[in-house]
Amino acid sequence: MEPVNSVIAATGRIYQDTCIRDSVIGADAVISDRAVILSSDIGEKVEIGRDCSVIHSSISAGTFLGKSSVMKFTKVGKYCDLSWQLSIGGSNHNYKAACMYTDTWWKKIFGVGDGLAPVDETEYTVIGNDVWMGSKANVVRGVTVGDGAVIGASALVLEDIPPYAIAVGCPARVIKYRFDAETVERLLHLRWWDWEIETIRAAADCLRGDLTEEKLERLEQFARER
Repeated sequence: MEPVNSVIAATGRIYQDTCIRDSVIGADAVISDRAVILSSDIGEKVEIGRDCSVIHSSISAGTFLGKSSVMKFTKVGKYCDLSWQLSIGGSNHNYKAACMYTDTWWKKIFGVGDGLAPVDETEYTVIGNDVWMGSKANVVRGVTVGDGAVIGASALVLEDIPPYAIAVGCPARVIKYRFDAETVERLLHLRWWDWEIETIRAAADCLRGDLTEEKLERLEQFARER
C-alpha cells in the first residue's frame, strides 16, 4: 500500500505490504514487510521489524524494534535495541466499569463515542536512550524506562525503571544496576547518544566492550573536545 499523507525520506526503505499513514520516515530508516506505521515519527537509521505496529509514537535515531512488536503512544530515545514480540504503551482498560471495552471498541462495535480517546502527553510511555529490552516484554502505558536500562525477556513493567537499572520478572523489579552510582552519574552527564555520528564513531572503542575507568575517562575527553 502506498503511504498516505506521509513524508518519506529519499533514502528510507519501505518493504512490501506496509501501511504508513500520517507519519514521517527519516533518512536511512527501514520499514520491514507488513509493518503498520500510523501517526508516528520514525527517526533516521531506525529499523522497524516485520509485522510491527507503531501507532501515535516517535522513535529516535538508530533504534531497532524487533518483529511482531506493538507500540502505542510511546516516545523512544536513540540507539535502543528493542527485541521482538514486545508490547509497549498499550491501552489501559477500566476494570472498575461494568464493561472493560476501550473507547475504540465502543465506537467500532456499538457506534458509541468518538473512538480513539485522546491521550495526554503525560500519559505517554517513555523509553530512554541506549535501552535494551528482551523479547516478549510488556511495558504499560505511562511508564518511564530510564537511559541505559535493561528490561529482561517477558518482564511486565508496571512502574518506572531508573537509568542503568536491570529489571526482570513479572511484575518487573530492579535486581541490580549496570554500574556503580558514580559511574552512572558520569555516563548520564556524558549523554553520548546526543553526540554527532562522527564523534560516536571515533569513540567506538570506548563505547564497546566492558567499560573501564580508562575508557570512561577517554569518553569524558571526547565530550570536552566536541
